[in-house]
Amino acid sequence: MIGLLPGYKKCFFCGPATGGLALELHYGEESVFCKFAAHEKFQGYDGMLHGGIVTGILDEVMWWTLFMEKKVICATSKIEVHFKKPILCGDRYRASGCLVGSTGRIYQVSGQIEDEAGHVYARSTGSFRTTGKFTMDDIVKYLDFRGVPPEIRSLFSTPKV
Repeated sequence: MIGLLPGYKKCFFCGPATGGLALELHYGEESVFCKFAAHEKFQGYDGMLHGGIVTGILDEVMWWTLFMEKKVICATSKIEVHFKKPILCGDRYRASGCLVGSTGRIYQVSGQIEDEAGHVYARSTGSFRTTGKFTMDDIVKYLDFRGVPPEIRSLFSTPKV
């Protein structure tokens, strides 16, 4: 199954109307990915995407990969990014995540950003810890499901007992 994921309405990275990046995340083949071209208002050095924004994009695809694969609500506990090449504002890139493994309540996920030719610009590894603070219902009420196919939307339903 491949399809558009909902955006979290309050999220700078995937929220559709926060003034942030409004990334359109897609799920498929055990991964979450998005294509993007960042606006220059997100630059650090002239014309280069700020490293904090790069890290945030990687965190976003890793978190959503974990959520879609395991249906657990986690918080990032550690993230490490290797910046290989400058990501230029306005150029097209693809960010993706991949679940690596888990130990107890800790999950390891990796991510990368590459250009349209497949050259890697940044790689990340992250550890995510489950949190008991939020339920699926807490998350779902802030999701924007516009354009999300029914088969993806059904993955966000809480079973009624």
